[in-house]
Amino acid sequence: MNERPLIVHVLYRLDTGGMERVVVSLINATHDRYRHAVIALTGFGALRHEIENAVIACVSLEKKPGKDWPCYFRFWRALRALKPDLVQTYNIGALDLAPVVKLAGVHRLVHAEHGRDAADPGGDNPRYHRLRRWMAPLVGRYVVVSPDLRIWLTERVRIRSSKVTHIANGIDAAPFDVPRIRSGPRRQLGDFAPPGTVLVGNVARLDKVKNHAGLLLAFKLLCEEDGRKNAACRLIIAGDGPQRGELEQRIVQLGLTETVRLLGNRGDVAQLLAECDVFALSSVAEGMPITLLEAMAAGLPVVATDVGGVASMVEAGVTGTLVPAGDPHALAAALRAYVADEELRCRHGDAGRARVAAHFSLRAMVSAYVALYDELLGRQADAVQPRVMSGLTGHKEN
Repeated sequence: MNERPLIVHVLYRLDTGGMERVVVSLINATHDRYRHAVIALTGFGALRHEIENAVIACVSLEKKPGKDWPCYFRFWRALRALKPDLVQTYNIGALDLAPVVKLAGVHRLVHAEHGRDAADPGGDNPRYHRLRRWMAPLVGRYVVVSPDLRIWLTERVRIRSSKVTHIANGIDAAPFDVPRIRSGPRRQLGDFAPPGTVLVGNVARLDKVKNHAGLLLAFKLLCEEDGRKNAACRLIIAGDGPQRGELEQRIVQLGLTETVRLLGNRGDVAQLLAECDVFALSSVAEGMPITLLEAMAAGLPVVATDVGGVASMVEAGVTGTLVPAGDPHALAAALRAYVADEELRCRHGDAGRARVAAHFSLRAMVSAYVALYDELLGRQADAVQPRVMSGLTGHKEN
């Protein structure tokens, strides 16, 4: 009998994204302690290649849009074949599989809440609330990634607080400790951002929840406020997604073709962040975005919308600035303060790097998950040393 318990992770899709990055990091850091498998309802993206040597199986259920009832049977059959000791589902898209987990004979179920989408940014959908309450008796433990989500889940959804565990996302900061480009050419961007320009960076999937349209408008306002001074600003957006076509059109409409670049999926995020001067996040909803931790680990000040768990990450006035969601004028004003003051950029960037090291390490996140898994599995916990691998952070987007 294999002594290592089998944990099956169930996601809507294993593709580029912050939540998916956490799953990959967790599997790679603990595969000597547990066996892992991944079941993706709608398939896999590039991240699959980063865990192939650390999992015993990657199963795609090829779910069709809407209620695909045969998919539930395929899920049951996959669990019966794998015989996991524990199943962990992620976000609302996988929660309705909880009854199938029990029918397959698995008695330990963890459900993780990493955030919400543009269709329900405030978590107000009553149908989703009912689904979460109906599934609560089947879930052994809920994991939330931010204090904001814990309050929402216990007070608004009304999940018993004793069943909710807060585990903050964490990263391996070492790959982002890249010497900052203070002067001279930017190797990743060439002539697009010559010496003397202030480069604003964003790394996120091109999805409505990230509100890149608002970021583009804020950048337009930033450049127009003082045409002579801020003409030296540039904006890069790394990532891809369903909104790319719309955003390309918007860039043309706003007259930003010379100052904004959509870079697509990139494998050199750490190097790109090293060439930036400030990081901007314009989301209308978030859980605990990994991309913010990476920007802070790279020594960048952060301008971010005050949504979800962002305020638990960004210390306003110390590591960055928080602005209301959906307010491009406030976003532009906050960016303008950093464009005008290099000393402020350096001070807040250094404070952000220290904050990630102190509060949001990969080691702390992995240790918390191991403690939770071992508690539910009835195993004796011990100190955990995460396996830090280069593949953990060479990702394409968050």
